[in-house]
Amino acid sequence: MTLKNLMKMPAKSHISTELNDSISNVLGKNVKVIYKSLIRMESRGDKVDNKVLVVTAYRVFITTAKVPTRIDNGFHLMEIEALESKKANHLSITLVHEHKPVSILIGDEGTSEGVINAVNALTAAFDDLFPNVPMVDIIQKVNLLFPLQNVSGTRKHLACGDFSNQYAAMCDLCQTPFRAEVAWDIDTIYLAHDIRMLHLKDFDHLDQRDLIPLVMALQHNTWFEGICGDGVRASGEAWESVCRALRCSRPATRRVSWRSAQLRHDHAARLGHALARARHAPALHTIDFSQNHIEDKGAISILSGISNNPEGLRHVALSQCGVTGKTVVHLATILNDNPCHLSTLAHLDLSHNNLKDDVHNLYNFLAQPNVLTHLNLTNTETTLENMWGALLRGCAARLTWLSVSRNPWSSARRARDPPPSFRQFFTACLAINHLDFSHCKMPPDVLKSLLLGLACNESAAGVQLNLSGVLNSAQAAHVLESCIHGVRCLQSLDLSDNSMEFELSGIVRAIGKNHSITHLSLSRLTGKRSYAPPLIQALVHVLQEPDTALTSLDLSDCKLKGDLYGLLNALGGARRLRTLDVGGNLAGDAGARLLAKALQCNCTLHTLYIDRNAFSLQGLTDIATALRRSVSVRRVEFPGCDAAAGGRAASERVAALWRDLHERLANNKRSGQTARVRALALERAWAGGDAAAAAAVLTAQAAAALPPAPLASALERAAAAAHHLLHQYLQRCSEVFAAMGGATSGGELVSLQAVRDAMAPCSNTLQDLLNQAVESLALTACENLDSADSEPATGADGNMPDLLTPVSHSGKLDYLNLATPLGGRRRERGGRRVRPKSVAEQQCSSNEMLSLPPLHAEATDGLADLPAHTLRHLVKGRPRRAKTRAPSRPVADGAQEMDEGLEEFWRTCRTPPGSEEPSLSRTSRSLHSLSSLASPSPRRDSHRDDTLYSVTSGESTPVLLECDVSRCKSSDNVGAKPATTPPPSRSSDNVNTMGNGCGRAGGKARPWSVAGNPDTAAVCTTGSMLRDHPLTPEGAET
Repeated sequence: MTLKNLMKMPAKSHISTELNDSISNVLGKNVKVIYKSLIRMESRGDKVDNKVLVVTAYRVFITTAKVPTRIDNGFHLMEIEALESKKANHLSITLVHEHKPVSILIGDEGTSEGVINAVNALTAAFDDLFPNVPMVDIIQKVNLLFPLQNVSGTRKHLACGDFSNQYAAMCDLCQTPFRAEVAWDIDTIYLAHDIRMLHLKDFDHLDQRDLIPLVMALQHNTWFEGICGDGVRASGEAWESVCRALRCSRPATRRVSWRSAQLRHDHAARLGHALARARHAPALHTIDFSQNHIEDKGAISILSGISNNPEGLRHVALSQCGVTGKTVVHLATILNDNPCHLSTLAHLDLSHNNLKDDVHNLYNFLAQPNVLTHLNLTNTETTLENMWGALLRGCAARLTWLSVSRNPWSSARRARDPPPSFRQFFTACLAINHLDFSHCKMPPDVLKSLLLGLACNESAAGVQLNLSGVLNSAQAAHVLESCIHGVRCLQSLDLSDNSMEFELSGIVRAIGKNHSITHLSLSRLTGKRSYAPPLIQALVHVLQEPDTALTSLDLSDCKLKGDLYGLLNALGGARRLRTLDVGGNLAGDAGARLLAKALQCNCTLHTLYIDRNAFSLQGLTDIATALRRSVSVRRVEFPGCDAAAGGRAASERVAALWRDLHERLANNKRSGQTARVRALALERAWAGGDAAAAAAVLTAQAAAALPPAPLASALERAAAAAHHLLHQYLQRCSEVFAAMGGATSGGELVSLQAVRDAMAPCSNTLQDLLNQAVESLALTACENLDSADSEPATGADGNMPDLLTPVSHSGKLDYLNLATPLGGRRRERGGRRVRPKSVAEQQCSSNEMLSLPPLHAEATDGLADLPAHTLRHLVKGRPRRAKTRAPSRPVADGAQEMDEGLEEFWRTCRTPPGSEEPSLSRTSRSLHSLSSLASPSPRRDSHRDDTLYSVTSGESTPVLLECDVSRCKSSDNVGAKPATTPPPSRSSDNVNTMGNGCGRAGGKARPWSVAGNPDTAAVCTTGSMLRDHPLTPEGAET
């Protein structure tokens, strides 16, 4: 029956036109009236009053039968709790919040036509509001003397199960404003992306009261399957609406996710109580309340509410909920009591809860054949040695994701041998692809059993193994180095958070021998930086192997600083590397310059992460400029931290720089054969010999020889053929519909351009596939050319000397090998393709000191090689702190000035020109560094002038000097100094400001001696060495 049949009833003729107009004026012109009828309403006692029953789209009104009319009673359709009929013409409507029902009489005594028409009107109104949902599923109790008829409404239902209309109805029920943006988002975004869960995070900018009708609209919606409130802190009224929606929903809600929403055990208890009082059997199979402190009380309440699900549980996540073994015991009891859970439960997450060893009942469930694919027991304080037998018997066939990180292996003090089931599980697991043992206290024997078990597994492939923080001893590192090369099922290996002190270089070289590992993560490494160079050298060796399988490398947050330069210099020769993460290493602008050089040489790198490297705006500009010449990079992570630190005053420059960078990356994504030819030229340039000079010729020859890409014409022919087939098919469909009496469309339904647009993604995919194939051919051609270059030429003139063969020299002439130009030497095919060390490394490296060459004997004859600039004092200009305390030692009266006696001191410590001992040869003189001069610890003196005792600058590096030394004959007073004489300062004073007696004349340096006054011989050890130092300023002679 339709609504048109309902309008043709005799009761309508009793309503006058004046009464109809009055009702319309009272309700409003925009209110759609579905049904109107005269009724008699029972009042006090046996008294009956004439009224009018009006059914609209959302509400039911009872008005007076007089003109002008008024509304006596009105209620919402969702407030109807029960419909009952005691007599043929009697109808009783019970409301939710009213104890006394609304009792009405329709029609004559003994006839039920009026009651049937009224009930059918309500059925049509509910069908307009909730399509495809029976009224008996909406109203809790329906007890009538006649069966309900299937009456359909007249509205055209909108998208997403007519959610917009339901939301408007709930806004009318809750007396809240209707938000058009909510309806638009649901009807547009959710429909376009086929989203079946209502995410309240999309609407958390609204008031909490606005969320109530949004949640209540889910009660009888057929589009949405669940609700997601991750990160949304619901108020009391909003949470009550959620509980009511789950209790009254039909069709029943299947998924609920409410992560990190600050829920407490009382929220979980109310939800569990609502699930237990649900009208229908619970269908909730997915729950996720992670990161909410609901404790055991709340978790047990929720699990009890969904335990009677006849379809079984599929996804249970209670991570970081503060539960203990009590909840696990209750969960295991539910799973073991209902056999259907064995065939449905696929995801179980109990991580970050203090479970300890109260999980034996859970092991009983895991030991039975099940379909569990995801098991997370991270940081549960559960000993690991007891669980492998259960996993071997029940989970070996389907388990794909296993995480047991941050758990102890055994509770025993002494390490015991791992059980045989541990190794057997990893040998027998068929579908495993993710293993997480990070930060587990595993003995070396356990690690060995793990690796050997995976090595014997011939069914698994593409396994991602996480061993972060596991290498806690040199023995464990040795086990990993010995076994990792034979584990062929691994695809990714994570060794983060380990120490570089455990010989990671050997492990990296062993990983290079494993031709299945494509991703290696070495982020957040710890240990002294002196262990970093061997690790970088091993990485360079592995990346430049021609048969390496490593395509992704993660070195983030290691703070390598200057040690990273070696890897950047070798990056140009890494043929297989696709993804590189060097963020968080503080490489500086020198690292940015080296990376820019490497990007211009590398022809395989696709993705790059470079943030948190202390790059200035100039460093980022260097990288962006280098990307203009890169042929392969397609994605670069935005360096947000470095750009924010260096671009605060130049935001427009940063925006222009990043825009230019992205334009270059976009060009690389649609690169054609020109980029492939450039990559070929780069490979030939790396081969050495005359290839670098012939790179331009090779590029031109390859561009002329390569045929044009056939994709454009082929795709055009394919689009035309597909358009022809679709046109023929639509013609046949049109003929069929015309035979059935329908009208045919004369226009073209599918155009050729629409077919081309539909095939555009396929064109891009085919172009990428073609580019990869051309690149592979280019690399193969380079290898063949390298082999041809390395073979000796046959038929060459035997008298022609081989200039490329190293000439062997003997004795003192070995250094003559350097006479051969480095550019003319042909590199070996298996050699390392490393860029020479740059001056930028020496200037900007924070872990290397500039090593100046030692001064030869000829250099000591004059001061011509000294720097021309004036040494600058870095500490002298600093303001001194005012003294607030009196000196602890009394100051002697009549103290001598600091410079008193210096002239006599220097004069007595010098020797005449001819006083040098002839037996002392130049080669037997001792070498002294400036660091050996300051033997006593410096002490603070209030009368000291630092400019009198400074000999070196803090901006320079200690230089090894060749000095003429004669030891003091008197060793009793060596090192003894007067109490008022301060020790030599290590500050960076300007040596040109020293006083009289502290300089030296130009020309050949004179040797110093202790000959002179024997009283001053004891104090002539340090001062005389400072005087004859080559850096001692002139003007000391008087």
